[in-house]
Amino acid sequence: MFLNILKIRENKNKILALSLIAIFAFSLSMTFAQPALAQVGVVMPEKTVGFASVAPTLIGVGQAPTVNLWVYPLPTTYAYLPYFKGFSGLTVTFVRPDGTQDTFMPTDDTGQYVAGETQSLGALFFTHYVPNMVGNWSVSFTLPAQNLTDSSGTVQFLGCTSNTAYFTVQAGTVLAGLLNGYPWAQLPNSNVYWSYPINANNREWNQISGDWTGMANTMAMVNSPTQLRWQPYGSGPNTAHIVWDQPYKAGGIIGGVYGSYSYAAGQSSTSGVNSPVITEGKVFTNIPLTSSGASATPYGQAFGIFRCYDLSTGQVLYTANGSITYGIHLPGNAFTQNTNQNQVELASSYGSDYGSYLFGTATVAGIAYWNYYDPMTGILTKQFSNVSAARLIDGTELAFGAGALAGSTTRYVYRWNMTSVASNNNWQTGITWKVPLPTPLSSGPTTPTIFAVSSDLSTIVVYNYAQYWAYDANTGASLWNLTLNFQVNTNQELQLAQVDDFIVWNPTDSAWNAYSIKTGALLWETPSVASYPWASSWTIYFAETNDLNNVYFSCPDGAMRAYSLTDGHLIWTSTPIPSTEDTENVLPLVVAGTVMVGGNIYVYAGYSLSYQINPVPRFSEMLCINATTGDTIYTLNGGIVPNGASNGYLTASSIFDGNFYCLGKGQTSTSVGIQNDVVTNGVTVLIKGNVLDQSPAQPGTPAVSDASQSEQMDYLHMQNSTLLNSPPQETGVPVTLTSVDPNGNFVTIGTTTTDSSGNYAINFVPSTVGIYKIDATFGGSNAYYPSYSETALSVTSAHAETATPTQTNAPSNLATTSDLMTYIVAVGIAIIIAIAIATVLILRKRA
Repeated sequence: MFLNILKIRENKNKILALSLIAIFAFSLSMTFAQPALAQVGVVMPEKTVGFASVAPTLIGVGQAPTVNLWVYPLPTTYAYLPYFKGFSGLTVTFVRPDGTQDTFMPTDDTGQYVAGETQSLGALFFTHYVPNMVGNWSVSFTLPAQNLTDSSGTVQFLGCTSNTAYFTVQAGTVLAGLLNGYPWAQLPNSNVYWSYPINANNREWNQISGDWTGMANTMAMVNSPTQLRWQPYGSGPNTAHIVWDQPYKAGGIIGGVYGSYSYAAGQSSTSGVNSPVITEGKVFTNIPLTSSGASATPYGQAFGIFRCYDLSTGQVLYTANGSITYGIHLPGNAFTQNTNQNQVELASSYGSDYGSYLFGTATVAGIAYWNYYDPMTGILTKQFSNVSAARLIDGTELAFGAGALAGSTTRYVYRWNMTSVASNNNWQTGITWKVPLPTPLSSGPTTPTIFAVSSDLSTIVVYNYAQYWAYDANTGASLWNLTLNFQVNTNQELQLAQVDDFIVWNPTDSAWNAYSIKTGALLWETPSVASYPWASSWTIYFAETNDLNNVYFSCPDGAMRAYSLTDGHLIWTSTPIPSTEDTENVLPLVVAGTVMVGGNIYVYAGYSLSYQINPVPRFSEMLCINATTGDTIYTLNGGIVPNGASNGYLTASSIFDGNFYCLGKGQTSTSVGIQNDVVTNGVTVLIKGNVLDQSPAQPGTPAVSDASQSEQMDYLHMQNSTLLNSPPQETGVPVTLTSVDPNGNFVTIGTTTTDSSGNYAINFVPSTVGIYKIDATFGGSNAYYPSYSETALSVTSAHAETATPTQTNAPSNLATTSDLMTYIVAVGIAIIIAIAIATVLILRKRA
C-alpha cells in the first residue's frame, strides 16, 4: 500500500511537471504564433516580474554556483515577435555573510550578449561569480524600466526587482552542481576499449578525447587543440601496431617497362589524406582525383570527393562530393541555428551548443565560396559567396584576413563576423572593419597574409616575408611593426599562438629567433645549430610542434631538437637513422608529417615527395620519439607519414603504397580448451588455446609482444621481402590460466607465453572431485586490449579394482556343477508342465 501511494505521488509529480512544461510551451505558442499585428488592448508600460535561483544551495569556498535569472513577460516587439537582444541593464547583487554587497552587471554564459543583457527569452545565467567567504549568502537582481524598439514600433516595460535566492558556502569543496558535480565517471583505463559517441554523463572523459581539426599551418586556428601539430588530449600509440588500413591513392612501383619508377614520385606530398579531420569519432579525408572528378553541384562545391571513416574500425561510412580543408566548431547563435527569424529559439543553448562542421573552399565560374558540411552526413549545410582569403578562429564566428577583397584591387587587413552576414549569404557583408595595408604591402608585388592571432583574440599580425605589422583585432588600429635584418621565406617561420610567440629561422646565423605577438619584441634566440651541415637547411615546413613548454624542430640532418620556450636553450637532440639511399646519409626529417600526442612525437623520416626523385629512395620510416628525453621509442617501415591524432589513435598515410593507416591498440580474442574434459582425479590435463589479433587490419593473426610489433607490421603490411621469404618467429604474449575448484577455491594454474603462431599450452593436475571452471586471460599490452575465455573440466573419482574370487575344491559328496544345472533345468520344465495342465482344467470347468 505504501509503495502504491509513493507511485501515485510520483505520477502526480510527473503529471504536474509535464503540465507546467505544456503550459509554458502553450504560452510561447500564444505569444509568438500570433499574426504580426500591433498589440491590441495591452496597457503600456507593461509590468515585469523578476525571478532568481541558485544551484546548488550548498557550495564550497572557491566554487562557482549556477545563477539563473529571468523576467516575465518575455521581451517582445510591438508586433508580438521575439526581441532577440533581450532586456538590458540588468544588475545583480550578492550579499555576503558580513552584510557587504557586490553589485555588477553579469554576462550571460552563452557569450552572445553584452554585460547586463538577457537572452531573447528574457533569461540570463552565469557561473563566473566565485564566493570567497564562509556563511550564508543571498542574490537578487534589478531590471530598469526600458523601451524595446524596432520597425514595428516601441514597447514600454516597467522595471522590477527579483525575489532573493539564498545559498550557503562552506570551507570544504562540495561535489555538486553543474561545474563541480560528483566525478562519478572515472576515466577508462588504458585497457578499456571505448568509442564514440561518448555518453554525456561522462564529463570527465574530455581529458582523453578531442578533435583533430587538421588545418594547414598557414590556416591554424588559435583555439584549436591541434595548433602546430599538437594534440593535448588523450594518449598516443606506444607501439607500431596498425588497427586498420584503407587504400586512398595509387602507390608503389609501376613495374614492367617502367622499371623501378613509382606512382608516388609525381604526386604532391600534401595531396590526399595528409591533413585529415577527426571529429565525432570519425575521420574525414579528401580523395585525390586524376581529373575534375565529381560534377560541381548548384551550391558551388569544389570538384572532388571526401570520405568518412569510422575512427575505431576504418569502416567507410560514406563518400560525398566536395573538398574539405579542415574542421571547425561554431558556437550556437541565432544565425547558425535559425533561418526563420520569427521562430523562437532557446538562446540559453547558443553559446554552450557547439556544432562541428567540415570546412572547404571552392571557386565556381569565378566566384569563390566557403562551404560548411555536416560531418554526420556530408551534406552541404551552409555556404557563403564572394569570399576572400581569411583565417577562421575555431570556436567563434570570427575570421581575419589580409589582401584584396573580392571585386576590388585595394589591399586591406580586415575582420569578418558570421553573425553580421546579410540574409543573402554574401560573405562581404560580414566584414566588421577594414583598414588599408601599409606601404609597400598595399602596392607591392607579393601578397600579404594573416600570420598570427593572439590567444586572447586581441592582436593580429600580418606578414610579408621579413616585415610584420600588428593590429588591434577589435578595431583595426595599428599596434606595432617589425622589419628583420635577414630574409625569411614562407616555411621559415611559425606562430605559437597559444603562448603568443612567433619563431623565425635566421638562415645566416643558423639559429631560431622568437618574437612576441603582442609587442613584436625579440624574446630569445638559440645558439647556432649548424654543427652538422644539413642542420643549416631551412626546410622545416610542417616539421614542428609545441606543447606550451617547449618547441620541437625537425631538420634534414635527421635529428629533431627540443628548445625551451622560456629562453630558447637546447634541451635534447634525437639520434638520426643512418641511410645509404639519401643524400644526407641519414633519413632526413623534411616532410609535412609531425604529430605530438601523449608525450610522444611521431615524425616522418625519409624521402620527400617535393623532390620528385624517381626511383624513390627506400626505407623511409615513421619515428616515435619520447618528447621528454628525445629517445626513439620505435620505428615503422613503409614510408608512413603521421598526420592526425585523436582518442588514442594516430592516423598516417604511406607514400610507398598509397594506403591510409590508423595506429593504436587493437582488440583481441583468447580461446581455451581441454581435449579430454572429463578425467579422473590426479590425471594430468593439457589446457591449450590461442590469443589472436582481431584488428580489422589483420584479423585472426597471432598477437605478438610489444617489442615485436614493428617487425610484425612490416611483415604483414609493408611487403618486406626479407620477412616474406623468411617469416619472423615473433615473441608472443603472456596468458594466465586460473581455475575455481568444486569447493569455490581460487587456484592459479600458471602463466605461459604464446608462440609465434599465437598458440599456448600448459599442464594442470586437478586434486578435487567435481567440476572446475578454467579461465584463460590475456591482460592486454601497449598494442592490444585484453581478452579472456573460459571452459569447464569434470573430475571424477578413480574406479575401485574388482577382486578376483578364490576357487576352492568342492566336497566329494556334493554334485558337480553340470549335475546341478541338469537338476535345475528338469525342475523348471516340470513346473511349466504343471502350470499348463492346471490352466486347461480351469478353462474346461468354466465351459
